[in-house]
Amino acid sequence: AAGADAEALAGAYARRVADGKLEDSTLQKRVVQFLGTALEQARTTSATAAAGEASIRIADWIWPASKMGSGGAVAEEDRRRVAQYTAWLAAENARRVSQQRPGAAGGSGGAVGSGRVRPTAEGQDEGSQVSSAAQAEGAVEGSVSPLGLDEKEVRRQRRTQSVYMHGTVGTGKTMLLDLFCEQARSAELRVQRRHFYEFVLELHVRIHATQQERPIEVVANTLADEVDVLCFDEFQITDIQDAAILPRFFEVLFLRGVAIVMTSNTPPQLLYAGGLNRHVHLPPFVNLMAENCTVLGLGGPRGSEPVDYRRRAEETEAREEGLGAGVGRYVVARGGEEVAELEAAWSSLCGDSSVAPRSLAVSMGRSFLVEKAAGRACRVTFQQLCDSERGEADYLALAQHFDAVLLDGVPKYTSLEDVDTLRRFVKLLDVLYDRRVRLVLSAAVPLDELFAGIRSDIKSGGGTDDLAWRAAQYSSDGKAGLAPSAVGTLLEAVRATERAESRLREMRTRRYWQ
Repeated sequence: AAGADAEALAGAYARRVADGKLEDSTLQKRVVQFLGTALEQARTTSATAAAGEASIRIADWIWPASKMGSGGAVAEEDRRRVAQYTAWLAAENARRVSQQRPGAAGGSGGAVGSGRVRPTAEGQDEGSQVSSAAQAEGAVEGSVSPLGLDEKEVRRQRRTQSVYMHGTVGTGKTMLLDLFCEQARSAELRVQRRHFYEFVLELHVRIHATQQERPIEVVANTLADEVDVLCFDEFQITDIQDAAILPRFFEVLFLRGVAIVMTSNTPPQLLYAGGLNRHVHLPPFVNLMAENCTVLGLGGPRGSEPVDYRRRAEETEAREEGLGAGVGRYVVARGGEEVAELEAAWSSLCGDSSVAPRSLAVSMGRSFLVEKAAGRACRVTFQQLCDSERGEADYLALAQHFDAVLLDGVPKYTSLEDVDTLRRFVKLLDVLYDRRVRLVLSAAVPLDELFAGIRSDIKSGGGTDDLAWRAAQYSSDGKAGLAPSAVGTLLEAVRATERAESRLREMRTRRYWQ
């Protein structure tokens, strides 16, 4: 029974607390209650769909009259809004550059938009807008939803309550997601549990391969035919392609009654912050999430720091063993003294297998040559993986073929100029962690110092709120640096350093390796 499913989920949470893997937290108990409700609704929806399965055909697919959809009028409206915003941004940049000249009054002018009123999509001054959260995020007046659907139809079609969990790193979001996922499978629901970067990569491939009109909606409806529950770890939006596709894709899933449970380090309203044309694509998506998801923030009690379970597990293990953190798994450069330690680690990973180059097949017909491979282990350098044109597809191929990776030569991150290699390094860690690949890593500095330089650069530059202005300034001055189109990826990459550090702490523990 559905009620029994929710009780079993609560029981599984209680066992994690008894094992010391989660806190006995009132907040987390509330999260488990919401997840139990989502599980009950997913079971009810699944049973209803199974009863009428014989009548479900492609003709019953949902085709939202989305404002994000195709059509000349919609495209023209998007172009108008983009042109309006771009003209405002150019004028604001010119004003700030002139103020920075010697003798100019007013100083640097603060953040972009300070002292000026930004035009909205409707051509009104931002200050004249009604200050409700819904209108600020782009809600459409009347009985039409933000994505062009009749409100009553949205509520009639939506049969499940999805959950969006966000919070700082190491606060137990993934553990709670996995608890929900395990119980949903026990309830014999059709479940997909994916890291979001991996899911999006495959989504683009499926959309590209769909030779029909409205391919995004076709792929979304096809997926809704295949699953009852989707579980996404580390939900994020980092580029304009995803920002344009995901609103239409999720709209279909919600209307088809798919239960979606997501974790993220970012609240919905801050997704793709500073990204190119965010004002066009994200406000309706934020409203869509608010309509269909219970949004839950995980953290510590009011006024206190949240618990980082990964850091706590690492500290506990170090105390029990009487050793420094990550001995033999996170090796710090010591003027050549670390070479013997690395060679011993590599020899242990290789076992009796011989070392030889190996070519890995990558999506879209590409290949990836690993120069040192032995059995299910490989040895690669930071330069090969993160200082060249590599991406999620390459890292997925690596994780699929190897259970252990020795990564040589990770440098200290010193400034925002390193953002490209940082972005790749974080993606690599996400892939290896999600696939539970064992990692031996040699780095220039201890883990506490690895990302300190780039964080210091952010603080000295005025914080993350000033990044958009800095990017625009680099572009207008012709300096080598950041392009405005990369701001969204930049912001997410900088925030992701906390996740990367937290995961590296867990990846060098004995528990992770076992």
